[in-house]
Amino acid sequence: MSRTMSIAANWLLVAASVIFFLLAVETFLRLYAAVHTVLPPPPAVAVPVPSSKFSEEIVVPPEVIAAAKSRMDIISLPKVWEHRPTQVSGAARAEIWQGALEVYNQEGMRWTTPFPPKRDDVYRVMVVGDSFTYGQGLAEEWRFSNLLSQWMNRDFRIEFLNLGVQGLNSGDILDVIIKYLPILKPNLVLYAVCLNDFLPSGRQPGYFESLRYTYPFPLPKSWKNFLQRHTRTGAFLTEIYDGALRRLHLRMDMFDAILMDFEGYQKRFARDVADMNRSVRLAGLPPLVAMVVDQLPIYGGRDYQVAKTAEMLLANAGADVIGTENFYRRYNGQTMIISWWEWHPNEVANYIWARMIALLLRKREDLAAFRR
Repeated sequence: MSRTMSIAANWLLVAASVIFFLLAVETFLRLYAAVHTVLPPPPAVAVPVPSSKFSEEIVVPPEVIAAAKSRMDIISLPKVWEHRPTQVSGAARAEIWQGALEVYNQEGMRWTTPFPPKRDDVYRVMVVGDSFTYGQGLAEEWRFSNLLSQWMNRDFRIEFLNLGVQGLNSGDILDVIIKYLPILKPNLVLYAVCLNDFLPSGRQPGYFESLRYTYPFPLPKSWKNFLQRHTRTGAFLTEIYDGALRRLHLRMDMFDAILMDFEGYQKRFARDVADMNRSVRLAGLPPLVAMVVDQLPIYGGRDYQVAKTAEMLLANAGADVIGTENFYRRYNGQTMIISWWEWHPNEVANYIWARMIALLLRKREDLAAFRR
């Protein structure tokens, strides 16, 4: 009997220790959240418009950097950042995520109204891409296309129509271009290339979500769901566990998926971008303009290698490529994500990309006729 009681006492001690640990973590997370201030980003229209000379030097406003950093200092997901469905007039569906309003038309684009009619006296840029272009988790005004519109309208009669849709790959984006070229009649097509555009259609975003279940967290699913819903500790420990598995390559990430059949994916991507540029040229437009967008630049890393491959294939297809060599060198190792729960690009990344694109666009001869 004494041995049985000893074993029971040990188990009770272990259970009490675990409960004490979880309560201590929960208390810490709640106190930390209560005292930590998240700075809201300034309104995009309040950020000074870059000089009309648009020097090669890109200086992100310090208040934008500070707001982005304050979000990254949060270590447990605030309630106000969680997904919340909402209703918006004209939208097929809408939700609040990371505090930003996301609206979707029938095709998944961030529009609640019909596209404006084409005006001959306005230079129209049709912007295509995936969730990076859509601006997932980001206030609409802070997307690079919106910043470009704000900045460049000071000197030119120009508009940017953002046709980004979450989860598209290069083949899907080709379909968008072919469909909307005759409808929107743009003067130029701009393709923001996300590195996972190499993957086959249907591999995102659900494909990556499925990878999260390799080596699941060692708790019954019902327990884990309960802790994630009702405690900060559950979500916090799950994120730490998930990150550790990815760093150890025990759970696949996007680049593992891309590099699994990179040679085959390159062939399809090369064919798609060649068809994009061919379609644009047959419509009587200048060559496709393309730029790789990456919110986690590592110079010489896997993302850099994939980006360089994408740029080579785009150039071979005849597109005008905005090179990212200096971007990867200058911003090497910087984390430009919205938060630890939303890894899409933040305001800092979109500001930098808008400046890079604006530098090229302002030099275009076909835009000169639209100068104010």
